[in-house]
Amino acid sequence: MPTTTAFFDDNDGPEFFEHPGLSEPRTKLEWRAYLNALPPAKPANLTLTGYERLDTEGKTLHNKARFAHHSSLVIVRTAQMERIHHQMRRRMLTNAHQPAGARRGIVVDGPATVGKSTLVKMFAADFEHQLRREHPERFERSYRSESHTIDYTPVVYVNIPSQATPKDLSVALADYMGMPYRTSATKSAITNRVLAEMRRCGVQLVVIDDAHFMDLSLKEGKVVNDHLKYIANHTAATFIYTGVDLKHSGLFLEGTGGSRVTQTSGRNVLIHMQPFARTTREEKQDWVSVISAMEDALVLYRHEPGSLKREWRYLHQRTEGNISSLAELIRESAAEAILTGAEAINRTVMNHIEINEHAQTAYDSIPHDEPEPPAPPQNCLDDDHREAS
Repeated sequence: MPTTTAFFDDNDGPEFFEHPGLSEPRTKLEWRAYLNALPPAKPANLTLTGYERLDTEGKTLHNKARFAHHSSLVIVRTAQMERIHHQMRRRMLTNAHQPAGARRGIVVDGPATVGKSTLVKMFAADFEHQLRREHPERFERSYRSESHTIDYTPVVYVNIPSQATPKDLSVALADYMGMPYRTSATKSAITNRVLAEMRRCGVQLVVIDDAHFMDLSLKEGKVVNDHLKYIANHTAATFIYTGVDLKHSGLFLEGTGGSRVTQTSGRNVLIHMQPFARTTREEKQDWVSVISAMEDALVLYRHEPGSLKREWRYLHQRTEGNISSLAELIRESAAEAILTGAEAINRTVMNHIEINEHAQTAYDSIPHDEPEPPAPPQNCLDDDHREAS
């Protein structure tokens, strides 16, 4: 939900201005705002001559529209994302009418900034949008069941705060559901009220994002696991967790020796997300398709179509195949191209953009590929295919 800032005027009282961007949803109301949010419209793609003929005010307005569009540059549904979404859909269908007890869930593990949170939010959004199309009556404010008004809430999305305890998790769920509670209340009291509300509101999917922020130390790991088991046992919903290095954390392991495997590991499928590789032709093609989708969305007036696609090796080196770093680099380069009047993204522009420290350090430590030849081959992967043959 956009951040709201108040500016006070002596004559008119407070005025409120919403930040144009989205923040992580913390409540069901913010989740609904996230679902309903539309990206900035893609501005008209003028000719270079048409753009240069704009007066100063016209250029300013047009450039503002381009900055906004590039800032929210298209989120690409990668092949990896589609595969994982398919597994999630299958798991939810399998869980739908199972008897009482904990349903099997999914844990999405992977390094930071590889796109785990984006992937699970898109799945959850797709799921709820489908429900809204199929059952619009459930989302009407007057929807009633057994003489009770129900605020139908099929999706719960909770972002875990750092070093969260079991009580913190229950509090986060209560905050999301919009439930009042006393801070002095016990973990069990808050949890039981949350479970009753989730059942009443028809929760079908629970996303626990950044699960590595829970206190999963050897000392506290068992307590956290027991709490997660209790919640899952008493919720007829599918749970999806995301996190960094969860396989080796207290979420999956506790104690020592053969007893270290927890019930959490026995109840969940572990899916690993990785940056894009470039070993096989299929992996290279997946990477190129992501670059192409982002490049096609650009509104720049001297940019040569397909030139970023030909820089796929360089872009992989710059970002280590990380889609978040790639989006960061292309978005900043687009802003730079407009600010400087270059109106194109090429290696010269991108070399002046410093992205996140991890990707930048990795790039600076390796030998760099030479620039691509100016004349584009018919297929940017043909040379690699011949070499592999």
